[in-house]
Amino acid sequence: MSTLAAVERRILAYLAAREDEILQFARDLIRTPSPNPPGDERAAADLVTARLEELGVTGVERAGARPERPNLIVRMSGSDEGRRLMLSGHLDTKPAGDLDAWETDPWDPVLRGGDLVGLGSGDMKAAVAAIVYALAAIRNAGAFTGELSAVFTADEEAGSVLGSKWLAENGLLEADAAVIGEPSGVEREWESLHLVSRGAALFKVKIYGTQMHSSISDRIEGVNATVEMARLIDRMDRDLEAYLTFEPHPLCPTGPTVNVGVMAEAGVFYGVYPGNAEFACDIRTLPGMSERRLIDDINRFLTAAMADNPNLRAELVWELMVPATEISPDEPIVGILQAAAGEVLGREPRLDAFPGATDAPHFQLTAGIPCVAAFGPGLLPRAHSPNEYMAAESVAQAARIYALASIRYLGVPD
Repeated sequence: MSTLAAVERRILAYLAAREDEILQFARDLIRTPSPNPPGDERAAADLVTARLEELGVTGVERAGARPERPNLIVRMSGSDEGRRLMLSGHLDTKPAGDLDAWETDPWDPVLRGGDLVGLGSGDMKAAVAAIVYALAAIRNAGAFTGELSAVFTADEEAGSVLGSKWLAENGLLEADAAVIGEPSGVEREWESLHLVSRGAALFKVKIYGTQMHSSISDRIEGVNATVEMARLIDRMDRDLEAYLTFEPHPLCPTGPTVNVGVMAEAGVFYGVYPGNAEFACDIRTLPGMSERRLIDDINRFLTAAMADNPNLRAELVWELMVPATEISPDEPIVGILQAAAGEVLGREPRLDAFPGATDAPHFQLTAGIPCVAAFGPGLLPRAHSPNEYMAAESVAQAARIYALASIRYLGVPD
C-alpha cells in the first residue's frame, strides 16, 4: 500500500510535467468569454468538462436553474470512507468594461514580463484551471480515502442566485470542508488565507422631486431630484457608517466598508426639470451584521436626513444581502492549507479576512460546510479592473497547493 509521502511525490511529479499545460488551460478559459451580466457560462463549463474527461476525471454533473447558467459538480470517491473535501471556483467574470482602457484584448490572454494578462485571470479562471489539474493529479496518483469533489459555479459575480445559492438550497453541496480559490492577495499574491468572507448588502435610494418644464424653475418652486440626490450622496458618504450597528472583529479592523453611489441615474432630458433620481450603494459587512438591523440603520439615516431637509423625499429600495461568514482557525483544513502553501511558496500565508464577498455563505450557512472563503492565485485589487493580470507562475503553484492539501486532508488507505 502506498504511503502518503509516496502519493505526494507522484502528485508533484504529475503536476511538474504539466506546468505549461496548466497555464495554457488557464489561457484557454480566459479566451472563453463568460461575462456576468449578461451571464452565460455554457462555453466555459463545456471547456472544463472536456478537459476533465481528457485527464481521466469522468462523471461530471451539470446542474442549474437555467440551461445557460450551468454549475458543474465533480465527485471522486476514495477506496475507503473518510473525510470529504470540496474545492470550488466560479466560471463567470465581471464584464470587461471600457475596452479603450484595456491595453490588450481582454479575451486574448498574453504573457508579459512573467504575468498573465486577461479578463478573469485572477478572478478566477487561473484557480479553476488549478483545481481541474489538482483533481487529475490525485486521480492519477493512486488510492485515497474519503471523497474529493469540485464545484464550478455560475453567477458568483451577480450574487450567486443561480450558482452556489441555488446548489445549496437544492441540497447539492455536501462536504466536511470547502476551499474557494478566490484571489487571496491584496498587496502580494498568496498573502493571506481568508477565514472570513465579508458580506455584501446591495441597495438603491430613490429621490422624488418635481418634474416640470425647466424654463420656469426660477419662477415656480420645485424640487430638483438630481440636486437633492447629490446632497444626500455627500451626506451618506460622510455619515452613514456612524449609523451602522456592528461588533468589531479582530480580522476586520477597519469595520464595514460603505460604498455610496456605485451607480446613479437621474432626470429625463434637456428641458425637463428632474423629478426623479436614484443611486446604488454597497456595504461590505462583518460577521454578525444582520439584514434586518442593517435595513433599520439605513432607514434611521434617511429619516434623519429628511428631517433636516424638508425638500428631500427619499426611499430605500433593498436589493439583497449576502451575509458574512467565518471559519474557525482550528478547522483541520486551515492548518493543512497553510503548511502546503508554505512548502510550495517558501512562506506560510497569514490568517485574514477577505475584503469582499464570496460563495462561502451558501456553502457554510445554507449547506453547513465549514468554508475557507478565499485562498487562490491573483490579487484582489487587480480584479474587476482593466488590464487584469496575475503572476503566471501562480497557476501551477495553486495546482500544487490544492493537490497537496487535498491528499493530506483526505489521507491514503492504511
